[in-house]
Amino acid sequence: MAQKSKITSRPMTKALGTASILSMAIAGANMANAIQTDFGVTYQADAFYVDGDAYGNDGSGNGLANLLRLKADFKDENTGVSLHTSIQLAGDTWTGDTREDSGPGYNNSGNESVTLDTGYVQIPVAGNLIRAGRQSANWNNCFLVCDDRRDRISFLAPTSVGTWVALYDRRADMVTGTPNGIFDSNDSGDMFSGGLITRLGGMNVGLLYVHFFKNSEAASYPFQNVHIFSPYISGAITEGVNFATGMNYVWGNENNDENAPFGDGTLGGLDVGSGYSGYARLHGDAGMLDWGIQYVGAIDGGLIDPGFDTYSSLLNSNPASTQNPTSLVSMGRAFGIEEYDEHLVIGKLGFNVTPKLKLTGAVGWFSSDIGQVDIDDTSMIYDLSANYQINDAVSTVASLGIMTENEAGVSGGGNNMHTIGAPGDFADEDLMAANVGLRVKF
Repeated sequence: MAQKSKITSRPMTKALGTASILSMAIAGANMANAIQTDFGVTYQADAFYVDGDAYGNDGSGNGLANLLRLKADFKDENTGVSLHTSIQLAGDTWTGDTREDSGPGYNNSGNESVTLDTGYVQIPVAGNLIRAGRQSANWNNCFLVCDDRRDRISFLAPTSVGTWVALYDRRADMVTGTPNGIFDSNDSGDMFSGGLITRLGGMNVGLLYVHFFKNSEAASYPFQNVHIFSPYISGAITEGVNFATGMNYVWGNENNDENAPFGDGTLGGLDVGSGYSGYARLHGDAGMLDWGIQYVGAIDGGLIDPGFDTYSSLLNSNPASTQNPTSLVSMGRAFGIEEYDEHLVIGKLGFNVTPKLKLTGAVGWFSSDIGQVDIDDTSMIYDLSANYQINDAVSTVASLGIMTENEAGVSGGGNNMHTIGAPGDFADEDLMAANVGLRVKF
């Protein structure tokens, strides 16, 4: 658990870069201002292996990587105003003695980069909350967005009906590097979201509408005047059994005809239009066992976030800012290509061998059909994972995944941990990857 104090608890014994300097500078004024603090650490290390056959390589690849983040939150007791920060000190694949300024990692930040992970201020106003800054973004059980980072202004208003949410995101703006710099709207991506989170009949219900503004007729940012509707329902339907379902419907892009995902034009030479996607999941536990079964589908190139948990370590299951080194492909990334349909039916069974050791196996069936080029095929998915909880702060994980060959392939790529690209020989060779990792959080 993160440490909480009135800043009068034991002092920090070591300075840890920018985060520690900031905390010590504030410490001198904390006694008078009654500032609450909350510090935390996240560390992740992975040693991963990828079989090379599906990539046209007779050998195999392996790598090591680590992620280190420091959390520091501050709250003024008198006003309720709070500052929430997370700094990423490391998040890269190990490259050895030769350091690189950019390259593969757990997110889009390169090697050797110390970056702001999250940083925003929260201000209570008449029972509502306003947040401004870089925030974490999640919605619809990771079906629409998963562990992303957004430069955002958000407004949350709790009412008797539920919590109303309004968000503005600046998704893109190349203020330098273009002839007109900040005056050039061609590279801008502005997004507004409005929604409601509530309870209905004992279930959790979320409704979200997203609109990307139209800034240009031929924008470098591809989403122009795009609309998204993303509802979900989740909750317990009986003792020990939970249900979740949700969907994404995307339509309306008005970017140029050759770069119009979910619009009235083409993408990669194929016709595009509106796209649908959805999932339905049952999961529960029974003593030493826990289980889950789900259907996931993307119709006409429907949208699914790469971070959505498919129960497979190879397919999706790849959050944006804490990526999975064995996620090699993603469904739901055809961006509105008509007659491009993907379906997944998969189940998992977990067994708690001891209170600290859990083994989980998953078996699934995946189908891909690209109607415009008349290619379709199916794959089987097999997955085995283990989790051992050493203590409250430390655990070890391991996974092994196999996805059998598929001539039609999968619509999206994998993680940013390595640069192997799409599996070019997936039509004839199976995908296989494994990982052993360490997780530390306190």
